[in-house]
Amino acid sequence: MILAGIDIGTNSLRLLIAETGPDLFRELYSARRTTRLGKELTCTGRLSPESMDLSFSALSEFSVHMSRFSVCRVSAIGTSALRNARNAREFIAEARRRIGIDINVISGEEEARLTLLGVRCALGQKGLDADLLGSALVFDIGGGSTEFMLTGGQGGPFVQSLPLGAVYLAERFVAADPPAEDEIAALRQFIQAELGHAEKCGQTLSRALKSRPAGLIGTAGTITTLAAMDQGMTCYDPARINGSVLTRSAIDRIVQTLAGSSLSRRRTLVGLEPGREDIIFPGAVIAQEIMERYTYGEMLVSDWGLREGIVADLSQKELKKRQ
Repeated sequence: MILAGIDIGTNSLRLLIAETGPDLFRELYSARRTTRLGKELTCTGRLSPESMDLSFSALSEFSVHMSRFSVCRVSAIGTSALRNARNAREFIAEARRRIGIDINVISGEEEARLTLLGVRCALGQKGLDADLLGSALVFDIGGGSTEFMLTGGQGGPFVQSLPLGAVYLAERFVAADPPAEDEIAALRQFIQAELGHAEKCGQTLSRALKSRPAGLIGTAGTITTLAAMDQGMTCYDPARINGSVLTRSAIDRIVQTLAGSSLSRRRTLVGLEPGREDIIFPGAVIAQEIMERYTYGEMLVSDWGLREGIVADLSQKELKKRQ
């Protein structure tokens, strides 16, 4: 089966077209377009006309590629921005009218489940031991939220979604260029408070705090960008990122560099994806605070996550229908 998954995120839209089967998962085409769908959403409560138009253009482009590969099924998933925007229904209806794509907006918990499925696929593709997920805290820093997945233990996996998104935190806390000391302090205080509140109100992080899972696994754009910066990649190579290890000392070093760098200076940093220079700092601080709070010296990096999980989940459903 040729299937497609579309991740409609707060910062970017991502497409994956893959050939799938009972023992098959082969990427045929992938694309990513930065549209900032959630730009200024925290201030206005609405998706802006500009960001919607950019997103429609990206979806139109994706539709062309899906036709080119004769995709038989597509699953388009909306996350934080579409969960929170007052005019999300308008965007969804227009996407259906203009492009013929049906968008399903999922909860943060479902987003976490699909992300974990994508990470499992990554471990299998990389030939890594599946036991790495036997006891792990997996996290995905997105533009509008951070999802946590705790594996191992009775009744797991446990999932939890927090309003810690790189785009939202950049807009809320970072106005100076480079960031001012009081802005950085307020950013850290907010992240720490959200993690503390989540530990009191949900099973996932409360269990992680008490039991400290054996491994930490990070996925999505912030983490893969930090890994690319650590490796000094002039050209992003998913094969080198998937299964690599990112240390706390490396993140500390990158955070220090970013904190003292203007946006124009960040655009020259090797490994930093163009268009991410204004949101990489708050994203990196989220990662840093997670490693500090749960006492991890390193994390395994997965280039695969939600987008791959969307396709894997769709494949499982289609195979079940055919049985």
